[in-house]
Amino acid sequence: MKPLWKPCATLGTLACSCLLALADGPTDAMQQKLEALEKKVEVLETKLSDAGVAGDSEKADTAKQKALFGLGSQSDATFHLGAYGEMKYGSKQTTTGWHDGFDAGRFVLLPTWQLADNIILNAEIEFEHGGFAGGADDKRSGSAEIEQAYIDFKFNDHVNWRAPGIDVVPFGYTNLHHEPTQFYSVDRPELYNGLIPSTWAEGATSVYGNIVDNLDYQFQINTGLEDTQGTGSTPAGTYTAGISGTDALSNSRSPVGDFSQTKNSPGFATRLAYTLPWVPGLAGSTSVFHTSNITPRDAHDDLGNPLGDNSLTMFDTELRYRIPKSGFELRGEYVSLFFSNPSNLRANNDSDATNNVGHSMWGASGEAAYHWLLAPKVKNGWEIVPFYRYTYEDFQTGGFAGSDANAPTGQGQKQFHTFGIAAFPTPQIVLKLNYQKALDNSPTGPKADALLGAVGFAF
Repeated sequence: MKPLWKPCATLGTLACSCLLALADGPTDAMQQKLEALEKKVEVLETKLSDAGVAGDSEKADTAKQKALFGLGSQSDATFHLGAYGEMKYGSKQTTTGWHDGFDAGRFVLLPTWQLADNIILNAEIEFEHGGFAGGADDKRSGSAEIEQAYIDFKFNDHVNWRAPGIDVVPFGYTNLHHEPTQFYSVDRPELYNGLIPSTWAEGATSVYGNIVDNLDYQFQINTGLEDTQGTGSTPAGTYTAGISGTDALSNSRSPVGDFSQTKNSPGFATRLAYTLPWVPGLAGSTSVFHTSNITPRDAHDDLGNPLGDNSLTMFDTELRYRIPKSGFELRGEYVSLFFSNPSNLRANNDSDATNNVGHSMWGASGEAAYHWLLAPKVKNGWEIVPFYRYTYEDFQTGGFAGSDANAPTGQGQKQFHTFGIAAFPTPQIVLKLNYQKALDNSPTGPKADALLGAVGFAF
């Protein structure tokens, strides 16, 4: 490449000569010098162009040409890519004995584009259980889904708008913060495997922000829940209940694709998150969800009789307390659900009396953990967290009604004792090992104990 300093120095010398000539006043000699200068500038521009220095107009033309090859070249967005995931292994008890296995639980990509100072696009692209099955005989049994995809418009500290997209429902703590580094057990806390259908994500829009110091809010309108595991406008044949006395709300999330939701009633969720400055280390949240109808269009019992509307209201309160100047941590949570017309639930009208549902469901959990810091003796300052959690759930409270016989088995009344250890080599990585003892009130017992380990990460 030709050295640029020589033509640039010449151009500077000519400019100085021009200024000196102007200082002497307008003369014929000065006019001749200006004409000579113009010719030399044209020559220098040619040399600079050959040397690879383009003017503004040339740069603009080059940018237009690059834009033809993709949007990325014309975007000024700031891009960030995060990820989280977990790999599980161990042994689970079944009715036929213990079963050893491995599960590529999930691998999640978290792309974020900051399109402007106050406009941000967030997404969560998730691959679960090893990917998605390509056919009925495919050995893979996983899935791939978009769990979050929305644009935030940030106006100020108090009012911000999340445009319509796919978003997690602001209900509870773990549903919002479900990365494996946020809880200590291998599986998510039991309340989020039934009473709260985690990860609970819907088509939604919301507003959020800060009310006062130490108090934040989010109000969301979403597609709600539905009492069917299928999709489409009309439940066909003996369709499967989305809400039951054995699995609670595990299968009740509305689909987010192709207008395949089975009802027209939206859901409304509100969450208040708070810290108490006069109690250092204490934080919590209270959440409420309501939808006026969870019955799918053209719902019916096994005899073809139509099922009417049924509203659902849910409450959640959770607290987290890290005792100052100690390693002790305490967590507690309570969840309750109320149905307006359980007689219209599919589970109470499907000729199966074992999965009946009453007027309500509820659950509570309490957890104690101790944080043992190994720094500075260990490189990276490992943190070891032994923990114990107790959970009680009742999916089959009184008040059964419908065409099925009132003969619940007690399978929906569950208890869990979960204890283990979580090790954090860094805050972004966790190694877990725990044992869970599962109990219920059915005559045979759940036979669902588990000894599990996991490797998780989030960054």
